[in-house]
Amino acid sequence: MPEDTEIITKGNGAIPGKDSTFLGISVRAWLAIVLVATVCASHLSVCIGVLWDAVKTADWSKVGTYTNIGEPLYSMSVAALGFYFGQKTNKP
Repeated sequence: MPEDTEIITKGNGAIPGKDSTFLGISVRAWLAIVLVATVCASHLSVCIGVLWDAVKTADWSKVGTYTNIGEPLYSMSVAALGFYFGQKTNKP
């Protein structure tokens, strides 16, 4: 007599081997890396541009006034970092 009973266990919903990763790094990490790198690159390029102009024109009054980060981009990067570190699970 064949047995037609199957035991199904409820998992965490993840499909084995189908993690949301790219090159072994999670998508959340990529998002955080891209946003933080964008903030850093943007700020660095503005600082370099202002310093270049200050050296070229010998007018140092602009240094420090144009070197602020736009609020939406800054908030997105802080939120992405908070989400990444807040939702990170330790895998055995």
